Amino acid sequence: MTKTLKLNSDLMKRVEEHASAAGYSSPEEFVEHLIEQELARPENAESPEGAKEVERQLRGLGYLE
Repeated sequence: MTKTLKLNSDLMKRVEEHASAAGYSSPEEFVEHLIEQELARPENAESPEGAKEVERQLRGLGYLE
């Protein structure tokens, strides 16, 4: 299913410029990628996925053994 997202013209112009500069095939592909990245980030350590990610990062930094 495809939905439409409305952006104001100034923001859309910036999206188009960044998408082109970054080599995306379209502004839509660029926006989809950004949204997917943001949704994949652990929001906080309260969720099981977030807690595991925080633990992994702390181990990588040497704070945990």
